[in-house]
Amino acid sequence: MDIEVVRRVCLARHLYGLSKDHLNSTNDLYLFSTVNLLQDAVESFLLALSDFVEAQVDQRTTFDRYFVLINEKIAPKELPFKTQLLRLNRIRVDSKHYGIQPSRQEVERLEVSVGEFFSESCASIMNESFATLSTIDLLNDGETKDILLQARDKLEAGELDECAIFCRKSLYLEIENKYDISGFREGAPPLKGLLAAFRPSSYAPYFARNADYIKKNVKSPTDYIVYDQAHLHQELSTLRVDSTSYWNVWRLTPNVYRDSDKNWFVKRDFDKLDLEILASKIQYIYDTTINIIFSIHSVKNTVKTADYQRYHIELERDEVNVYEKADCNSTVLSVTPAGLRSLDCDHCIYGFDGDGPYWYVSQFFDKNFISGYIHNDSLLPPVIDEPIKFGHVKWFGEEQGFGFIRGDDGNDFFVHQSDVIPKDELPLKGKQRVQYKVQESSRGPKAIEVDLAPDKSRQ
Repeated sequence: MDIEVVRRVCLARHLYGLSKDHLNSTNDLYLFSTVNLLQDAVESFLLALSDFVEAQVDQRTTFDRYFVLINEKIAPKELPFKTQLLRLNRIRVDSKHYGIQPSRQEVERLEVSVGEFFSESCASIMNESFATLSTIDLLNDGETKDILLQARDKLEAGELDECAIFCRKSLYLEIENKYDISGFREGAPPLKGLLAAFRPSSYAPYFARNADYIKKNVKSPTDYIVYDQAHLHQELSTLRVDSTSYWNVWRLTPNVYRDSDKNWFVKRDFDKLDLEILASKIQYIYDTTINIIFSIHSVKNTVKTADYQRYHIELERDEVNVYEKADCNSTVLSVTPAGLRSLDCDHCIYGFDGDGPYWYVSQFFDKNFISGYIHNDSLLPPVIDEPIKFGHVKWFGEEQGFGFIRGDDGNDFFVHQSDVIPKDELPLKGKQRVQYKVQESSRGPKAIEVDLAPDKSRQ
């Protein structure tokens, strides 16, 4: 379904919810705003239906004309409650332009008719539930989306308390878990290697990130979440989330927590999970939560990051020094164990003195973590992938098993018999025309993949 159709239905649902809140006021002045909110909700919904059925409406389309144009598209079906909605439009005009106070009894009847109009039209024309139609399907695939789909199922099934809990779980996954201090508790599993240096990551206030605070203040699992208010408001602003909406859902739903084994804990506050109370709040909780998550995912989707690839280097030997810095004179953090020749690597850089390059590696090995810089001299020399070179054999010693090639560029390259491809042509003979590639070695460039040159190049 088109995103604009979904948004207009959500707007209609939001305005309808506000109208119900105003109608509950004992102040009769609120009847004016109730009628106007109901009318705005109906017009937003009619616009959504028009877009959905592709009815040709524009800014000059009158209220009664919407019914004609939509009915033409959905024939033989017809929009229900046309008489009541036209009456609502008349009362809205009288109240807004002539100051005539609406009758409470009539407004109450119209509010029920509007709700039934939304439900019946959404089901028969869009084949969707008015209460749960949302932008969920537009969210990024993942656990948060799955949680909200469960919230929708619970709402449709009338399990309002479970819907509220699932809504709060989605906020926990996107926001709250970043303020978890459980990793600082006494007896928390110890970390090894590089992870131990960083300790558990948390945006909780510094004063809460210690075992003493936890021992004194954490009375149940949900107490492990401790907000840094300044950081939270900055994050909500960055994610374009209305902070008032976030705190409203936070206040209306029970606290939740998930441990490292992904077990959920729910603080079942009786006042927040009372079905009578939730009956008037759950639609707001559901809609607002989805809007918050949709905003978060929309912002995240605009952030561009480099695609992740795994790169690795090959070591020439065992027991290679891993330095703290890109400097052979810096602290040796570790030595690679025997048998470990391939290491994950994410960047290389020349050292402080211009030597190198140095390769930054990070690798788990036998329950230990190796990270730091390795000098280029410890790497297995790579083959330089460049066009094949041509030259001639300058000298080759049969007994020694090596010699030199003089390239057409005038440079000489060492060649060993193990790097000559046609073994039946050994030993190479002086002045033979050859082709080869060049590889860097610890003793300088050498010729590899040496072969007799094609006839054309011999001319």
